[in-house]
Formats: sequence, C-alpha cells, structure tokens
Amino acid sequence: MESAAECASHGWSIVTSASTNSQFAGALAGFVFTGIVVLFAMRGARYTHTLAVLAPTFVMLGFDSYIFSHVTGSAGDDLCARVWTDGMFASGMLGVGAAGVVTGACWLLAAHLDNPEQPSGSNTGQESAATDAGSINLPWLAAIIMYGVTVAIVLLLAMTADHYLRVVTRDDDTAWLLAIWSVPALVLMAMIVLALIRRRRGQLAEWREGKGKVYWQRSLRFAVYGMLLYAVITPVVAGLFASASDDWWESPGPGTIVPTIGIELVVASVLLVALVLAAPPMPVPRTSTGQQPPAVPT
Repeated sequence: MESAAECASHGWSIVTSASTNSQFAGALAGFVFTGIVVLFAMRGARYTHTLAVLAPTFVMLGFDSYIFSHVTGSAGDDLCARVWTDGMFASGMLGVGAAGVVTGACWLLAAHLDNPEQPSGSNTGQESAATDAGSINLPWLAAIIMYGVTVAIVLLLAMTADHYLRVVTRDDDTAWLLAIWSVPALVLMAMIVLALIRRRRGQLAEWREGKGKVYWQRSLRFAVYGMLLYAVITPVVAGLFASASDDWWESPGPGTIVPTIGIELVVASVLLVALVLAAPPMPVPRTSTGQQPPAVPT
C-alpha cells in the first residue's frame, strides 16, 4: 500500500488542498448564516424561498468544513484510499453547497426586482427601470451565473472523481473514466435544453399562473429536502467508511468505489440540476420605450 507521502503526491492532491477547502467551506457557512439572520427580518414569498434554500446549505457547508478538516488531520494515514474517500464526500458537499449559495442569490435578485426602490407608477421608477434595462439585464445575468456555475461545479467534481479512481485503483480503466466524464456531458446537455425550454416559455405571467408556478415549486421542494438529506446522510456514510478496518482499505473494490463516486458525482449532479430547476422566475425590467424584452425566467 502507498505511504502517506506518496498518497499526497499524485499531481493535484485532495489531501494537501483539504485545509484550504475546509476554510473556504467554513467561510461560506458563515456568510450563509449571516444571510439567514438578515432574512428573518424580511417578509415576502421570495425571502421565504431564499431561507428555504439557505438553511440546508448552511448545514451542508458546516459538515463539509469538518470533513475536510478530518482529511487534513488524516494526512499521515498510510491508507491512501481511505483519506481520498473522505475527501470525495467532502468535495461533493462543497459543490452542492456552493450551488445552494448561487440559487439563494438568484432568489434575492428576484426579490430585488419585485421591490424597486421607487413606486412602479411614478416617473422616477420608470426611468430607473429603463436605466437598469439599458445597463445590466439582471435576469440574463442570473441565468448565465446559474447555468455556468452548475456546469463548472460538475466538471470539477468529475475531475476529482477521475483523480480518485486513478489513485485508488492505480489503473486507467477506460470504462470507468467514460462513465465518470459522461456525467458532466449529460449535465451540460441538460443545461442547454433547460435554457432553450425556458426561453420559449415567454412572458413571466405564464410562470406566475398555472403549470409554471407548480413546476418550480415542486422543483424547489425537491431541491431543499434533497440537499438536507444529502447534508445529513453523506457525513454518516463518510463516518462508516472511515471506521472500516484496515484490511478493507488495503484493496478497495467496487463496493467502495461505486458508492463513493455515486455520492460525490452522480447524486451531487442530480441536486445541482434540481437547484437550477428551483431557481425563481425573474421579473423583466422595461426598456426605455416602455416595452418588455423577452423574458428569461431563470
């Protein structure tokens, strides 16, 4: 079995980066907690939905910071597979937690557009809306951030799973690698399809009434409860795997590799897509002529 020094020397190492990732997850959790406290003073459906997204995100990032710190403390472990497996679980939680922060930001953008500083009937309010539409289109900005961040996170998770497979099996199995990299390819196609579908759905009224409203409400519930389950179950699974005997980790087989990659990459990707589906429909600012550009519900 590889020594601890060899375990941390496979190019990019999840062991040597765990300390930084732990600090990053902890910092994100702190910001999310501050946002939750501030949102308690807000009233409105948008703010309530933002709280629903940020609550499981905070739990996930808090656990994630601890698991990454556990990886840092296990840097001297001679069983490389055990340390990398812990890091895999932490990586999946960090990716989903970061996506939860982005989705919460999209809900806050939607709340901001629903509550302009000036009354909608005043000339000042119309001029402000026209200026905003002419300078920065917030719905488009939110859509680009949301789709781009989702694809980037899945690619990073796939890269981590690729390194994990090479370290644990010490073999470049083409079938395994194709299975791993097919996940980000599928997510990329899903993002393109979702963007095209939402573009064709037209005006925001179709989302506020009828099937559109039910559609994203169900997606929001699935994403929120899915994140909460992921945040609670993943640390439990990581603890069970870490407590396995040394003989188990001497030569880990599919019983270890498949659940690890499945939780870190496949389950996380499903939650990432669910968070995109749970993003709110955006009000569209008016142009200087008083007309609304094509809606981009994100």
